[in-house]
Amino acid sequence: MKNSSTSSESSAAANVINSGNLQTSLISVNMINVTKLSSTNYITWSAQIRSLLRGYDLLKYINSDAVIPPSTITKSGNEEPNPEYTTWQRQDSLLFSALMGSLEIAHPPLIATSETSLEAWTTLSATYAKPSRGHIKQLKEQLKRCNKGTTTIDVYMQQIKATSDALALLGSPLGQEDLTDAVLAGLGEDYKSLAESIHNRDSPISFPELYEKLINRELAIAVDASSSSQPFPITANHAQHRSSNGRHHNNKITPITNHFLANMEMIIVVVDHTLVNAKHVERKGTV
Repeated sequence: MKNSSTSSESSAAANVINSGNLQTSLISVNMINVTKLSSTNYITWSAQIRSLLRGYDLLKYINSDAVIPPSTITKSGNEEPNPEYTTWQRQDSLLFSALMGSLEIAHPPLIATSETSLEAWTTLSATYAKPSRGHIKQLKEQLKRCNKGTTTIDVYMQQIKATSDALALLGSPLGQEDLTDAVLAGLGEDYKSLAESIHNRDSPISFPELYEKLINRELAIAVDASSSSQPFPITANHAQHRSSNGRHHNNKITPITNHFLANMEMIIVVVDHTLVNAKHVERKGTV
C-alpha cells in the first residue's frame, strides 16, 4: 500500500509554498505521462500539454494574449516589488522546467535561451508547426500515396487522419469532401461498390460515419472469405471422383458427355444417399 501511495503522489502535480504570497500556492506540474516531443509528433504533444495546463488553470502562461502583472506597484507614493508578478514569475519558471522535461533529449537546446514558458512555446511552435509551402506540399503528396494495401481499416484511417490534422495545423485544412476522396482513393477493389455509393450521395459523409461504414465492410469481407474457404459437400466430391475414374476407362468420351455423366453421377449419389437414409429411418420405426 505504501508503494502504491508513493507512485500515485509522484505522478500528480505538487503544490509549492509561495513565500511571496502565502494565500496562493504554486503548482509544480509533473509531465511524466506526456508523450515526449519529437520532430514528428508535435500535434499530439501540443494537444496533451494544452489539455494538462487547462486542467491546472495554467494555460495563460503559454497564451500570448495573457496579461502579465507589472513587476512593481506604487504604495503610498513609493514603488515596490509586486507580489503578483513574483508569483507569476515563479509559476512560469516551474512550468518552463516542466516543458523542458517533456522534450526528447535532442530538443532542449531549441529553447535553452528562452526566458519564459511563452517564449519556449512560441519557438517550438515556429519550429514544428510553421506553415511552409514545401511542408504542406509534402504532406499532400503523402496523402495521395496513402494506400490501404494489406493493413487494417483502423490503421489506414489513422494514417489519413494524422496527415489531415498536420495539414490543418499548418493552416491548410482539407475540406470534408477532399478528405473523403483521399480515403476512398486508397481502397482496393473490395471496397469499390461502397466507394461508388458514397460518391453518389447528395450530401458529404462525415469522417466518423465513413470510418464506421469501412469497418463494417471490412468485417463483411472477412466473413465472406471465411465462408468461401469451407470444403465442398461430400456428395459433390464423391461424384467428381467417380467421374474422373470414368475418364480413365474411356478416353474417347467428349467433354460434353463427361459433363453430362458427372451431373448424372452426382444425382445418383444424392438419390442413393437419400434412399439409404429413408431405409435407416424405416428400420428405426419398425424396431
